[in-house]
Amino acid sequence: MRSRTAYTLIELLVVIAIIAILVGLLLPAVQKVREAASRAKCTNNLKQLGLAAHSYHDTYDHFPGGVDLGLTRYTSLFVELLPFIEQSPLYAQWDFNNPAANFAGTNARAGVVISVYTCPSHPLSPNPIPAPAGPVALTTYGGNGGTKTFPPAQATMDGMFSTIGPGSQPRANQSPTTLLSVTDGTSNTILFGERIVGDGALDSYLNAPLSPAPSNPGVQSELAYCVWAPPLNENAAGGLMSAQAPINWVMPVPWIPPTSPGFGLPPPPAPPVPWGPLSDLWWARLGAYGSYHTGGVNVAMTDGSIRFLPVTTPLAMLEILSTRNGGEVVPAQ
Repeated sequence: MRSRTAYTLIELLVVIAIIAILVGLLLPAVQKVREAASRAKCTNNLKQLGLAAHSYHDTYDHFPGGVDLGLTRYTSLFVELLPFIEQSPLYAQWDFNNPAANFAGTNARAGVVISVYTCPSHPLSPNPIPAPAGPVALTTYGGNGGTKTFPPAQATMDGMFSTIGPGSQPRANQSPTTLLSVTDGTSNTILFGERIVGDGALDSYLNAPLSPAPSNPGVQSELAYCVWAPPLNENAAGGLMSAQAPINWVMPVPWIPPTSPGFGLPPPPAPPVPWGPLSDLWWARLGAYGSYHTGGVNVAMTDGSIRFLPVTTPLAMLEILSTRNGGEVVPAQ
């Protein structure tokens, strides 16, 4: 009678250990392949945005404005690019005279998620985000607003896109940018870049007793500046980036409210948080370039090329690449 062979417990454990090791070796490789594919898709998105901006320029002889607060009509950069990224039906429905209508209802026009406007490496959840009037969709990209974008009244307007409309000078007289105005060279000037959407540490200060209370513009969630159809008011020059902070910079320290000392006692009053020192960090964060790619961020240059800027890029270099006519010499890199 033939005897039956069987694995011993030790042999079974050895096989399981080998499988676990192989899986452990395979997962990082799979993740690298997945990230490489996501980074390639992100690169393609930025390429499409660059081509759309140039197609707009070919049509109107200038690039679109970053945000128009009503100088000509209420609109913004990503809204104006809709016909050039195969979103003509959505553009045809857009209400330029009554912008609030675009944000109203469960099927709000501003709540349409557009794949070209989002990097697949970015963990956007949820998208769209809820808002009082209706859902609004996010974008992980922004147009180059120059050296300083926030607060809007102090914007340098030396980038490729800017805020125009009623308000403090020189915003009311700002003209749209043309290729001829990019005297620093189109290969040396950023057109679009990535941003990190969401900053819990920054948003924690919305509950802090800021002193003095900021106004014009006031403060609101970082997400309000990352929607592709930003609310068209003085508080949201969304869709624009700047060289006010290093790449991947986020608010380093959250605001922590006082806690109860125990024994059923209420927490003590929170001490005032000086708005002056905080404001510089706040405005710098809103326009910061950043991504979930390893080691840096993708940017589209004005000549249509795509470049990967490492996280170690000096802020001075970022400022050089953000100005269209600063006259700076770009070092070889």
